[in-house]
Amino acid sequence: MSLFDRFRRRRPKPAGPGPSTESQARLADVMVTRDGVEACVEPPTSVYAMTLCLVAADGEYLRQPVKDDRHARKVCAEHGVPLYDARIVGYPKRMRDYERGVRPQRIGLEDLPPLDVIDEPER
Repeated sequence: MSLFDRFRRRRPKPAGPGPSTESQARLADVMVTRDGVEACVEPPTSVYAMTLCLVAADGEYLRQPVKDDRHARKVCAEHGVPLYDARIVGYPKRMRDYERGVRPQRIGLEDLPPLDVIDEPER
């Protein structure tokens, strides 16, 4: 290492190979077929590449590799899915509940009380 190595421009590391077509198809399928999907981009680690975690409204999730942050933003923008950084925001609580087997309780129309309509007298 010479004295001037520290002042050289460092080139960014090339991104690894992109995700497979099956992986991209799984991401697109979840974005289209599930309701209330949100995406969390996860940073690369020494073991795993950068991944995109899609979380549906009921807590079901899918984690697939992506090439880089730009690729994750592009995929989410194509389908209108909000994208969050998992390091900053964290994961939704419904994702953890889904893992534990807790299902959200939803209110149906049958559970609501009947609607009383008051007619105004004609003038």
